Amino acid sequence: MLLVETDPRQVSWLVPSREEAVGYVRQRTVAEIRAWGIELADPLEVELVVTELVTNAVSHAGGQVVGVGIQVAEAGAVVIRVSDAHPGFFGRRVWREPGEHGRGLVMLRQLVRCWWWEPLAEGKVVCALVEVSGC
Repeated sequence: MLLVETDPRQVSWLVPSREEAVGYVRQRTVAEIRAWGIELADPLEVELVVTELVTNAVSHAGGQVVGVGIQVAEAGAVVIRVSDAHPGFFGRRVWREPGEHGRGLVMLRQLVRCWWWEPLAEGKVVCALVEVSGC
C-alpha cells in the first residue's frame, strides 16, 4: 500500500485494485479517523460505506490501483473519496429480488449525509459525506 499524502486532518493512499485491498482500506480508514481523536458512535457505518465504495471500484472499474482519501469536512462529518480508472459512473441500479446487484448504493444512501461522483482526467472519484462525532 502506498501513502500518497497526509496532513493533520486528511490522508490518501493507493491500493491495488484487488478484493484483498477492501479489508485493509476498511481497517485503515477507521484507524485514521480515530487517530484524529474522532470518536465513532458506530464504526460499522464507516466500514460499510468504505467497503461499498472500494468494492465497487475493484469489481466494476478495472485498472491497476484504487485511490482512497479521507478528510475532516466539517464538525461532525468526514468525506470518504474512492477513485478508479473507469471514466464514467455505472448509475443507480434498481434492486430486485433475488438479484445480486443494486443493494449497495441503496444502503449507501441510508448511511451517509450525501454522496456524489466527479469525473477525473483519467477515471472518476466517488465521494460520501459521513456523519461522525468529535471532529
